[in-house]
Amino acid sequence: MATGALSLANKYRPTTFDDGMIGQKHIVDILKSKMMNDSSALQNYLLYGPRGTGKTTSARILAKAINCLNLQNGNPCNECANCKMIQEGTTLDYVEIDAASMTGVDNIREEVIEKMIYPPTQLKKKIYVIDEVHMLSKSAFNALLKTIEEPGSKVSFILATTEIDKVLPTIISRCQVFQYKKVGEDDIVSRLEYICHQEGFQYEKEALYLIALLSDGCVRDAIKYLDQVSILPMIDQESVAKFLGISSESSLIHFFETVKSWDLNQIFQEISELAEKGIDLLQFAKQGIRYLDKHFLEDVDFAMGFSSVLFNILSKIKYYPYQTILYKIEISSYLQNKWVVSSILATPSMSKKEEKKSEETPVSPTVSPEKTETPVPSNIPETKTEEAVVTLSASELNDPFVLWKAAVQNIPDEFEWMKITSKKEALLEHVSIESINDHEISLIVSNKMAEMHLEKLQKEIEKSCSSLLKKEITIRWTFMSKEQLAGSLF
Repeated sequence: MATGALSLANKYRPTTFDDGMIGQKHIVDILKSKMMNDSSALQNYLLYGPRGTGKTTSARILAKAINCLNLQNGNPCNECANCKMIQEGTTLDYVEIDAASMTGVDNIREEVIEKMIYPPTQLKKKIYVIDEVHMLSKSAFNALLKTIEEPGSKVSFILATTEIDKVLPTIISRCQVFQYKKVGEDDIVSRLEYICHQEGFQYEKEALYLIALLSDGCVRDAIKYLDQVSILPMIDQESVAKFLGISSESSLIHFFETVKSWDLNQIFQEISELAEKGIDLLQFAKQGIRYLDKHFLEDVDFAMGFSSVLFNILSKIKYYPYQTILYKIEISSYLQNKWVVSSILATPSMSKKEEKKSEETPVSPTVSPEKTETPVPSNIPETKTEEAVVTLSASELNDPFVLWKAAVQNIPDEFEWMKITSKKEALLEHVSIESINDHEISLIVSNKMAEMHLEKLQKEIEKSCSSLLKKEITIRWTFMSKEQLAGSLF
């Protein structure tokens, strides 16, 4: 276990650019070079990127380097009086401001504008570090703007933010901007191994990789998780999974295979078992998305469809006190939509659909819980086969829903780009006819991926619609998000 009162994150916070500023070498090299060339000529900096990637730590190191009396290859020496005063917080020439709690113009006026007119009393330069600068109010930004534009030779501003899009462009243009990125798993594991060696922790490397995966590129989170499990006699994969409430990759893969089986009883049972084991279902959804991203090409159709399910879960889960019900709702909806689309694609002729009964039609997962073979259409064969062409009666041509299904079904199944069946599924699920006017059909699209397919298949769809309606047809469409569509119904 970590010794002393300090947490591991504070105990092992880097104090020089070379001392553990992991994953940001592209920034470290530039800053060190600037410090060695002429640190006194440098003015304002804006550091932005994901949380826990070293922005605030870099700001403190940078402040020391600007004022250091004995630079070591671009790094602060941490031994001179200036470095020690900044490190210990004993000088009024170094000021850290948390913009999340000091957002108003009065705060900026009192803490910065009114005090910066006085020259530094101890350091070479006054340094103002403003963390989470995007949280400042508009009036505070405007008050800061003139100050940053002409700070004087004895003042430097170092701004840090996770949301650069909320920072005024006029502020950004007056700063040297550095983008921080999420830290890779290998780099995080190397840092965790270093800490384990220093602290004498017993560990398995696989467990450290599990911690790195959970931290999602945030070094601070990774060290925090290590601090939590450091009480264990052995930091192994199984203990870390149980202690932090995360799932192993094998459990995740097994869950995906169960979803592909369409067996709702088994799916719901596994969801309940995850919750009973103490698995954090929010983290489980994040793990799932990361896994699908990493293995996207192994099953493109499933990755495209089920990643949307997990995204929906992540966006709604905080509103559900019982998280398992949200998983059941989203997965049931996903399987039901797949069943409807598969049923449409399996019907050879819509005009005779009542005569063609259910042997070719998959069983709905909501009707029969028994495990069945997945009814999703199989891969398109390499050899061309005869395709059944849908024909419609006069009354069916007047039904926009029926017309659209027929138009999509009549698109040829052979293209040089990926699987046409997955494109048809997207078009049926996320596109609908809004109106039919003479030679033009207006569509509503509620999904960006479906819109992309629509753009690529536009000519084929126009041919299909023209063939069904016996006249030249052009199509146009309007994109509306699901939220906009829902709002338009009320």
